[in-house]
Amino acid sequence: MKEHRQITEILDQVEEHLPVGSKIIVACSGGADSIALADALLLLQEKRKYQLVVCHVEHGLRGSEALADADFVVEFCRMRQVACEVLRVDAKKFAAESKLSVEDAARKLRYTVLFEILSKHKSEYIVTAHHRDDQAETLLLHLLRGSGAEGLGGMRCHNNSIVRPFLQVSRRMLEAYCAMRSLDYRTDSSNMDLYYTRNKVRHILLPLLEREFNPNIKQALAQTATLTAEDADCLNELAEEKFLQYVLQDDHSCSCDTAWLLSLPAALCSRIIRMMWKKLGAAGLLTFQQTQQVIGLVHKGSSNKRLMLPGGTCAVYSYGKLTVAAAETPSAIAAQNYVFDLAELQKAGRLQVELPNGILSLGYFKGSASPLGHAAIYPWHLLQDRQLEVRQRQDGDIFFPAGSLGSKKLKKYFNDIKVPPEQRKSQLLVTCGKQVLWLVGGKAAGWHEQEQGCEAWLTLDIKYFSLGDDK
Repeated sequence: MKEHRQITEILDQVEEHLPVGSKIIVACSGGADSIALADALLLLQEKRKYQLVVCHVEHGLRGSEALADADFVVEFCRMRQVACEVLRVDAKKFAAESKLSVEDAARKLRYTVLFEILSKHKSEYIVTAHHRDDQAETLLLHLLRGSGAEGLGGMRCHNNSIVRPFLQVSRRMLEAYCAMRSLDYRTDSSNMDLYYTRNKVRHILLPLLEREFNPNIKQALAQTATLTAEDADCLNELAEEKFLQYVLQDDHSCSCDTAWLLSLPAALCSRIIRMMWKKLGAAGLLTFQQTQQVIGLVHKGSSNKRLMLPGGTCAVYSYGKLTVAAAETPSAIAAQNYVFDLAELQKAGRLQVELPNGILSLGYFKGSASPLGHAAIYPWHLLQDRQLEVRQRQDGDIFFPAGSLGSKKLKKYFNDIKVPPEQRKSQLLVTCGKQVLWLVGGKAAGWHEQEQGCEAWLTLDIKYFSLGDDK
């Protein structure tokens, strides 16, 4: 009787989240959770008139074991006469190219492939077997990374075309379902590898919390995720209403009054900024630090200052208005200041900005030996601020010309080398706080400490446009 109730509960979870007649792509790794999902959908297929395609993604990470997993899923589908697609990707290569962890790269590729199959079969939903234990792990991972309510809400049961019917079902219950239904499944050996952060949370942190603090910690964390997601969704709806009322939008930019923006509660202000950025079609999420930098730009109130953001976008403050735009649009190019976050540069490895006369490149080079072939370099550990700026000169700028004995006011340096006043006004600088690192196209800064103590370097270059270049 108990077994019957457990099977019924699994089937009820699926029925609750997927309407009659749904066209479904079933993500199936071959593990207990995804085999339970595929089997439950097949049991309901006739009654609910589901149209099913099972999709298995092989990530190129586990050699013959992964190939055996794929063969297992193909055989599972053949025996049940259900359509099956097997796709292969190279997660390690993509991770290296995109500067992502292998875990993140595999996830991005997996969803890319699943959406391709969704489109190919003209289906409506991608259904995954993420369960309550996965949700608990996800919440802890986001908490450790310092996520806000959006991240602490964990995975959603419904997220556009993605449906996760098992978020209130434990891993143990899905394994019991497989046993009751006499279903074989595969076990991924990499799930025990503590190199991966999620596995450390699964095998070290969660057991510690269960043993020392709360034996029902997974259920408690999943419940917290649900409640936090409800709060986040409510705030997002309020922010969307405000956005539609007060933010002006076209194909390339979003802008709003900064006095209005700063009058909002912090939770709405930050969401409006992220929405302005997202509306431009940028992928991913604007980080907490990047959002705070935009708010800081508005608070500072320096007109025509430009903050570079991911996805080829920027934020510009000008006379009481904040504009978030594609970096090459006229509303963005009007600003003369460009701001780059050092952490973002270190993560990306290289950032570029188009100037009126060329492309300026800023790079992060890791290594004790000074990099060769660059217009200017500077020891990373001597940068005294968290941001770099590309701008014109300001009062108080300090320059230490390479090859000189020490620092001096930039104004005095210009006087000493007899730079004409008009050239001083138009000369672009790369600065870190009041440190002038490079007179763009000209003299670079020196430094007081020996370069042998360096572990990383800032590199600076410019490639000028030729006459007739089509920019």
